[in-house]
Amino acid sequence: MKRRLFLIILLISFLSSSVVSIITSKVYYDLYAADAKNQIQTILKLTKEESNWEDNQAINLSVNEILGTVNYSIRFTIVDIDGNVVYDSRAKNEALENHKDRPEIKSAFQHGSGEYIRYSDTISTDMYYYAEKINENEVLRLSREISSINKVFINILPLIIFLFIALFVVVYICANIFIKKILKPINLLAGSINEITDNNEHEDVYIYEELEPIYRRFRDQKLKINHYINELKYERDTINTITDNMKEGFILLNRDKNILSINKSGKKMIGNEKFDLYNDRNIIELTRNNNILSKIDLSFKENKHIVYDLENEDSHFRYYLSPVIDQDSLNVTGMLILIENITITKNAEIIRSEFSANVSHELKTPLTTIIGFAELIKEGFITDMDSIRKYSSMINNEGLRLISLIEDIMRLSKIEENPDENENTTINLKDVLNKVVSLLQGKAEDLNINLSFEATDIYMKANHNYISELFYNLIDNAIKYNKENGSVIVKVYKKDGFIIISVKDTGVGIAKEHQQRIFERFYRVDKSRSKQTGGTGLGLSIVKHIAELYEGQIEVESIENEGAEITIKFPQ
Repeated sequence: MKRRLFLIILLISFLSSSVVSIITSKVYYDLYAADAKNQIQTILKLTKEESNWEDNQAINLSVNEILGTVNYSIRFTIVDIDGNVVYDSRAKNEALENHKDRPEIKSAFQHGSGEYIRYSDTISTDMYYYAEKINENEVLRLSREISSINKVFINILPLIIFLFIALFVVVYICANIFIKKILKPINLLAGSINEITDNNEHEDVYIYEELEPIYRRFRDQKLKINHYINELKYERDTINTITDNMKEGFILLNRDKNILSINKSGKKMIGNEKFDLYNDRNIIELTRNNNILSKIDLSFKENKHIVYDLENEDSHFRYYLSPVIDQDSLNVTGMLILIENITITKNAEIIRSEFSANVSHELKTPLTTIIGFAELIKEGFITDMDSIRKYSSMINNEGLRLISLIEDIMRLSKIEENPDENENTTINLKDVLNKVVSLLQGKAEDLNINLSFEATDIYMKANHNYISELFYNLIDNAIKYNKENGSVIVKVYKKDGFIIISVKDTGVGIAKEHQQRIFERFYRVDKSRSKQTGGTGLGLSIVKHIAELYEGQIEVESIENEGAEITIKFPQ
């Protein structure tokens, strides 16, 4: 019975859909053809003034204007009273046959307008022709393609098939619901508890009066069970959502150290992203790290909270081991492990420590020199004026170096603070570079170094002072560490979606082992030469921070004693 009802519903739906599809196709084609005809007729009526078609210039202008307003192809033909083709937009240089007997042309000369539909073997589709007299001796005809009803049907066939499938699915679902609703009372009487309470809408289901008390008791019990299950599922899903979106690692163990729950961050931080939790898998299957396992054993054994830091390659992790205690028996029933990535904090501590040590050393050196020479003068060990001038000059130089160092430190600190983007303006890199080169040209000439640049007008949104500082430090560095009669070439150009700044010198070069460290604070390849040139050791570090501020990438190419090239790529 169920199958028979189902097949009848499907058959009726299929026949109805077929009839509707055929009628819809016919109506759609009629509307489509009528619209196409109306468009051509409207265009011709609006543009048939004789002045629009009196010479080739006017014709070409009119044709271009009309084609510019539509999204389909139109053929324009002007035929004289003898049937000769005066103009044709598709056969400008070809001789065409006489059109005097064409129905639309004949009707246009006789009645003022004419239309006709012919099948074109060339393009395998129907063509609609509409003609009107533009003067007593000429007719203007416009034509466009009109798909045949078969072609229209073929074009919408995928849509019809899709609608059939969608309708079949809908009918299938509705038929099932309808049939189940009809047979529900019988199925409920013969079904189990689960079958009786499959649907929450029990009040709408008819049950035989004699079985109503049994049915209602079964239904109430099942509803209570379903309510409890839904609450448990909700709590489980909530906990899973929270743990899966935690950036910290989360691992939950039972008293046997079997894993009850673990999130993605926990797998990643412990170094086993492919770990799959199923059945009773022990913590030893997740990690074989003796340090971690020993700390877990200690926390279980002594029932105490343990915080443990672990270094893994270039990362630092902090483990929080918290035993779970039964409040009644006070026994350890499990353990909660939280893992925090403290790499940034650790690296910051290391950088801070190194920076403090370097700053102390760099400040102490010039101060020691200043105090030493000042004491010599104070105690009268230096009396002649030439010596006093000499040591006073050294004190002055060390003081200037100290001021320069402090200014560089403050500048670097300001850059690291991520300045306000409102300070950024659109700047011309060529203009900035030109000013910096002018400032350093004298220094380059004093050292017999040829300083030149190649740049075009390239604009970038950035802080003008920072970009100027970047150019200055790169070029100044290339001059200071160059050879006599050497050269420095600066280039600014665009390539592959990047703004590229290149500073190339012919100096002493940078050994490979130093190339990755020259951008560190206070790092010097040749400390004696750096002291002679008066460098603070912060120039390239400032360059690096400015480049990173605007998402730039730095590349270093160098051969020792043959020069170096530093390239910075900013995304355009």
